[in-house]
Amino acid sequence: MVEKTKPRTRRGMKIGRIRICLNVLVQIVLILFLAAMVNSFAFRHYRRWDFSRDQKYALSDKTKRFLQTLKDKMRITVFFSPSTPITADVQNLLTEYQYAGKGKIDLEQIDPERNLSRAKELFDKYKVVTDESLLVLDYDRRNKAVKASEMADIDQSGMALGEGPRIAAFKGEQAITSAMIDLVEGKKKTLGYVTGHKEPALSVSTTPISLLKTFIENENINFQELNLLDQPAIPADLNAVIIVGPQYDFSDREMKLLRDFWDKQGRILILLDPAANTPRLRAFVDELGVKINNDRVMAFVRTGIEELALTRDVQARFLGASPVTRRLADVRAILVGGTSSLTLDS
Repeated sequence: MVEKTKPRTRRGMKIGRIRICLNVLVQIVLILFLAAMVNSFAFRHYRRWDFSRDQKYALSDKTKRFLQTLKDKMRITVFFSPSTPITADVQNLLTEYQYAGKGKIDLEQIDPERNLSRAKELFDKYKVVTDESLLVLDYDRRNKAVKASEMADIDQSGMALGEGPRIAAFKGEQAITSAMIDLVEGKKKTLGYVTGHKEPALSVSTTPISLLKTFIENENINFQELNLLDQPAIPADLNAVIIVGPQYDFSDREMKLLRDFWDKQGRILILLDPAANTPRLRAFVDELGVKINNDRVMAFVRTGIEELALTRDVQARFLGASPVTRRLADVRAILVGGTSSLTLDS
């Protein structure tokens, strides 16, 4: 016998279609909900990476820490022509500033060749008197300009051969952050470099101390020579004093000036030459709980398959256990020449 199936009624077919529609609707709602959740999570927890070869757009920790201290919004107006070689680099870098600033950086891009009226309005406001591409920082009713020439070294040696200018070095972050600090703090800090005891001369541009001077000045700090022989006291406007490798000892009067400065402000960086005879300076350092040991830091280096040699040029790695070196943790440096070890009072 053949079992006969009952034909589906119109009511049953209608209920089936409703169920299918409801299933499809529920699926669409679930998909939209999941997409919204993923979007929300990505918006709150997204990260950025710089995949450029030299990571020239990756901001340093110093810049990030500074941006986090901003109390008010900083406005950056960019007057860069598309023909300027570093326009794209500056735009990419400023995007990183916006991200790291977390809402504290407002950015406006203006092409002075196309948007003439807006450019003229802001040129008059900020008193811009140059045709060079630049950006203007505006913070708390103070403003400061940073020119394109301050953000890069441009090699134009190929211009005679019909070649365009080439970017030799991009230093946009260094110039922009330095200008920001100057603008926010309102006044540069000043470092006094003590002279008069045969310290390394600043006049030779290739010496380590000259490189240190350049680095300090790039950090928005004034570097000022200080001769204690003709000073009644260390100037109060100095934020710190640095003593680098004196070959002659300080007099009792000079030591009194140093002690008075230490008692008032307490910021002195002393780099002693272990081979120099400076008993008064050593006694001062010892009073502060730092003992200079009568030794030299040395290391073995391999000069052949089975040959080892002692060298005084030692590669060192800073440890993060001390508060003095915490920010330098895992940074490597070369200790050149004879270096003595130190013992710190606990």
